[in-house]
Amino acid sequence: MVDHDGAMIGIVTLDRRGAERPGHVRPDAGEAELSYMLLPEAWGRGYALEACSAALGWFADVFPGEPVVLCTQVANDRSVRVAEKLGFTEMERFEEFDAEQWFGVWSSVPWSG
Repeated sequence: MVDHDGAMIGIVTLDRRGAERPGHVRPDAGEAELSYMLLPEAWGRGYALEACSAALGWFADVFPGEPVVLCTQVANDRSVRVAEKLGFTEMERFEEFDAEQWFGVWSSVPWSG
């Protein structure tokens, strides 16, 4: 991810969530997982929302109706807000990496679980 001046400010990825990790919405544990990391100087400027919205739009075009999952620490209020603004619905919370995790799901069609 680059800002409007071309400086690298972060990364957005869509990958398959590992079957060994907690938090799944499909029996085969093959969901796509959205992840994002930004440099602190890029926080609060809407970059994560803009980039993740574009990634989800692409995903919906290529894999219509397929769910996308997202996991972030409950303590990371900003990340939880980004997830909610993107339309992720909280499915559960669990412990991972010695912290409580917020786990949500998104789909381009209404999610029935």
